[in-house]
Amino acid sequence: MAHLFTPQEASKLLPDIRPKVKELVEKKKVVEQLHQEIERHNLLGFRTPELAEKAAQLDALVDDMTRKISELEDLGVEVKDLEFGLVDFPADRYGQEVLLCWRYGEPEVSFWHSRREGYNGRKPLKIQLIQP
Repeated sequence: MAHLFTPQEASKLLPDIRPKVKELVEKKKVVEQLHQEIERHNLLGFRTPELAEKAAQLDALVDDMTRKISELEDLGVEVKDLEFGLVDFPADRYGQEVLLCWRYGEPEVSFWHSRREGYNGRKPLKIQLIQP
């Protein structure tokens, strides 16, 4: 069974998580740009050494991002969206598994939602409602 976080535990992890999420969000933008450039050249039929170099750079970035996501998941968190920097922490609310929800830029973990609801179903966290 996965570790269930309290809001306090989740917020204490943010100093470790925040820089990794920031890096992933930034790298995702670079990956998207490189992918678009490569696709544009492929559509035009251009095969140049520069294109091969960009493809190798793209592969290296994706490998690095995959490693960093694994590092975060090893902490017990779920990386949900790199465009917005969304990370969820499994928790328990009255015997039901819920997710504490944090978005890059927020000072602490202060929202939760059910697995079915996702980010759009975020509700303000009332600490007394979430149990360890």
